[in-house]
Amino acid sequence: MNAVQRLRKRAIVLILATNLLVGAIVGCVLHYGFPDYYFAWYPSIPVYFTVLGIVMSSIMFRHSKDRPEKIVHIYMTMRAVKLLVTIGSILLYDWIIGERKLLFGITTIGFYFLYLFIETYFFYRFEKLVNKGIDR
Repeated sequence: MNAVQRLRKRAIVLILATNLLVGAIVGCVLHYGFPDYYFAWYPSIPVYFTVLGIVMSSIMFRHSKDRPEKIVHIYMTMRAVKLLVTIGSILLYDWIIGERKLLFGITTIGFYFLYLFIETYFFYRFEKLVNKGIDR
């Protein structure tokens, strides 16, 4: 297993672990500490970001083999798509469900920024590997 494959597996494990840990902590804090702010659709937020994170990291690692010279372009395109999909999901929630709209939006944006940090870290690590000339 080469360094890129190890990094990909680490990224998926970190996405899953972060969702489980942060999702459970925030869910418990909202449910037990601030029950007025807890909403029934809260568990959908960590699930959404788990699926989105795994799909986006898989796309990036797959395209890194095909077009390594365009990896920054692919990464930035994925960030834009993720932002648009997240905004669309917030608007869809607002339109269809409408329960605790502001709290749902704030929580979703909080998770978005958390994953922005994680993705930036892994992209930085990935670029260091590519610049070192590690075999793909």
